[in-house]
Amino acid sequence: MYALSKQLTDAYSRRFARAVRETYKEDEAYASTPLGRVALWAFLGLLLLLPFLLGPYPMYVATLVAIGALSALGLHLLVGGAGQISLGHAAFMGVGAYAASHLYGPLAPLGILLGGGIAALLGLVLGLPSLRIKGVYLAIATLAFQFLADYVFKNWEAVTGGIRGRTLPPAEILGLALDTPDRLWYLVLLFALPLFFYGKRLLMTRAGRAFMAVRDNDLSARVAGVDLVGVKLLAFALSAFYAGVAGGLLAQLYKAVTPEYFPLTVSIQYLAMVIVGGAGTVLGAVLGAFFVLLIPEVLNSFVGALGPQYAAALAAWRNVIFGLLILGFLILEPLGLVGLWGRIRNYFRTWPLPY
Repeated sequence: MYALSKQLTDAYSRRFARAVRETYKEDEAYASTPLGRVALWAFLGLLLLLPFLLGPYPMYVATLVAIGALSALGLHLLVGGAGQISLGHAAFMGVGAYAASHLYGPLAPLGILLGGGIAALLGLVLGLPSLRIKGVYLAIATLAFQFLADYVFKNWEAVTGGIRGRTLPPAEILGLALDTPDRLWYLVLLFALPLFFYGKRLLMTRAGRAFMAVRDNDLSARVAGVDLVGVKLLAFALSAFYAGVAGGLLAQLYKAVTPEYFPLTVSIQYLAMVIVGGAGTVLGAVLGAFFVLLIPEVLNSFVGALGPQYAAALAAWRNVIFGLLILGFLILEPLGLVGLWGRIRNYFRTWPLPY
């Protein structure tokens, strides 16, 4: 009887809940089981059909969350992957948004890539201090970059439009204006899906393992032969590129770019996504963006449903409740939403089998 139960458990694990990957090819696979591959294709199909399933405002929120998850993934690669800190993530998004605002209409995809490229070059420059300093000192250096970018956004009127900002017409693809969130959704997917798959694959490759070695102990990584200069600069450049592309997509969603879209509080918000979601994982970026961007919308809807007589009194408490939710979550689940999902997944890996 025991031998039969063991055979059933092994067969179940191979088909639906494989926990051990025996080759590098399996380790780099996006889904290592037949059920996982079916679920992945079903999820991609759901993303393509989402504009037909949601109304205008839910689609706007979904597009905002997707852009936020893309930007959060860039910060995950830097903070959770390479162990470097950054308080200037919103500045890179602003650079991408302003660069994209100069190429619009049919050139919008090119403008978004240009914004990501310029942000990546600035990320290389910002990564130079990480070669000599780390921890709180590196955080202060990136904070200075955030303040410098905010000053440039407000005063370089020839490029940024100053405090008034810039407006831009809708993006166009094959003559079709992407003037609504359900149409813009496909442009977001065009950039987000390849970058998400690349981020997932990167953490499983030699470069990703070098990131993790630097994160755990940069001195030990150097002794092991890891190029600290290349790894740290690559981490900053990749993080900035993701933020720049997300900023360009955000400009297309808002149809405008102003300095108020990219203050220091936005950088802190993305750090909250990293912490709440679980640092160093693609799923953590998605879950963190869902939590940080979706919960305020839920609270807004709840306050609005109570009526205008209560809206003013509860407006301030909305932010207090949101902060308490994050604080309580970090106390109860320090590994983030990914840790919670991992425990649920591990339970169902063998259920209902004996071990």
